[in-house]
Amino acid sequence: MSKVLKICYNELKSVEVEDGYIVDNYLTKEDNMGYSVVRTHLNGKHPYMKNISSNRTYYLVNGSAIFYLDDQRITLKDGEMLVIPKNTKYAFKGKFDAILIDHPAFDSKDDIIYEENIKEEE
Repeated sequence: MSKVLKICYNELKSVEVEDGYIVDNYLTKEDNMGYSVVRTHLNGKHPYMKNISSNRTYYLVNGSAIFYLDDQRITLKDGEMLVIPKNTKYAFKGKFDAILIDHPAFDSKDDIIYEENIKEEE
């Protein structure tokens, strides 16, 4: 029989991974589902990064965000989704709540965080 999961938001533990960037874990690598799901909260900006093994899907639940990918500037608002292929360098800023899906599941050893941040004029 397949594994059926019900996860309640109020049972999740919030973790502030960076100043102003909070993550609530729904599904992790340890759940053995092949992907991971977190709810993210940002009020500010996140430095440039890339994941070398996972494609990332950001679905904005509320708020707005600006993502910077290579030479692209992409604005998202409530109900919009952005898929970022693995090995793509990106950064983002805004005030939002989003669902983030990593496929395959997130593993911190696959994240590369750059010291470079979004320039103020961007």
